[in-house]
Amino acid sequence: MVMLAALAASGVSVAHAQAVDPRAAAALPTIVRADSDWLGAMRSHDAGRIVEPYERDALFITATGVTIHGRDSIAALYRTRLAAITRVDSGGIVRDGVSAASDSLVYEWGHGGLTFTDSAGATHRSSGPYLTVWRHDADGKWRIIRNLVF
Repeated sequence: MVMLAALAASGVSVAHAQAVDPRAAAALPTIVRADSDWLGAMRSHDAGRIVEPYERDALFITATGVTIHGRDSIAALYRTRLAAITRVDSGGIVRDGVSAASDSLVYEWGHGGLTFTDSAGATHRSSGPYLTVWRHDADGKWRIIRNLVF
């Protein structure tokens, strides 16, 4: 099974040097933390940690167009996919940009990749672009409300 690395959020985040919209800058620490934690969470098979930044009613749209609704369902998707992975060899997310649509809505885009070994011993490489929409919620946290992987 091919695992798309950009499944929300990735290991060692490598952001390109760029000017950041001041409205987007408020979300950046949360985005950097989520992107940076993704690979470690994948390596430890920790679906809860992977989906922690997601809003309870978030949508995750897979590369095949399947829409997963809700943080709990997104975690179930990760648990299923992680069950087929014996070892994560490498991976990460490269954030290509962030932009604010408003004071409470930020778009993040980039590309990610993952190299892993499945339970049959075969090595797989998955990679592709992503678009993540972050919203500043009522309790003051930035949360993923939409994550699209391509």
